[in-house]
Amino acid sequence: MNAQHLQTLAWLIMGSTGSTPGVLGMEGGRLRFEAHGRGALTMGQLRTLEQRTGRPGLTDRLTMGHSLVLFDAPMPEVGQVRFPWYYFGGGMKLTVAGAPYRFSFLQPQNTQTTPAHVAGIGSGRASGRAWKAALAGV
Repeated sequence: MNAQHLQTLAWLIMGSTGSTPGVLGMEGGRLRFEAHGRGALTMGQLRTLEQRTGRPGLTDRLTMGHSLVLFDAPMPEVGQVRFPWYYFGGGMKLTVAGAPYRFSFLQPQNTQTTPAHVAGIGSGRASGRAWKAALAGV
């Protein structure tokens, strides 16, 4: 791992149109994602995420607009890190404790932005490069 601390805006992607904004961070040998509300996730996707994370009540809390840590895992539990070409440098796939996650560092088209969730193409691709460097060798 090349970076001890990294924190960027990211959208957790589920299915072809589901997403929720949040902050993806790495510090102290841990990877963490905090979702900021429901975003564009369907109820079915929220229930799947609740099962995947083992977080009872996740569906209700995100639906009410709360921020919620979806995972905070030691780096040895992070694997299968990929930066597919079709994300154009602005996204990645990985597993955390065996569960699959997809992230975009570029705002998905079907989302509304708030001042706290604004990221342009340049900054999204820069975040992708930073994560690729930080997770090299994972």
